[in-house]
Amino acid sequence: MNKKTGITYLQARQELQSLAEDLEKPDADLGQIASKVKRALELVTYCRDYLLKVQKDTETIINTYEKD
Repeated sequence: MNKKTGITYLQARQELQSLAEDLEKPDADLGQIASKVKRALELVTYCRDYLLKVQKDTETIINTYEKD
């Protein structure tokens, strides 16, 4: 769990999926679209940053073992 966001990567992905489903509904509440899009962008940023960190950490581990 990320201390800053209070959610895990999996929770963020699930929330993104839910937001996408809500926005695709023909009867979507137009008054909530802006706030849902804003939340989706926050979650996308969190997921991107998380994946970049995992990639960096993995590369560091691999590089460490390749030196041995």
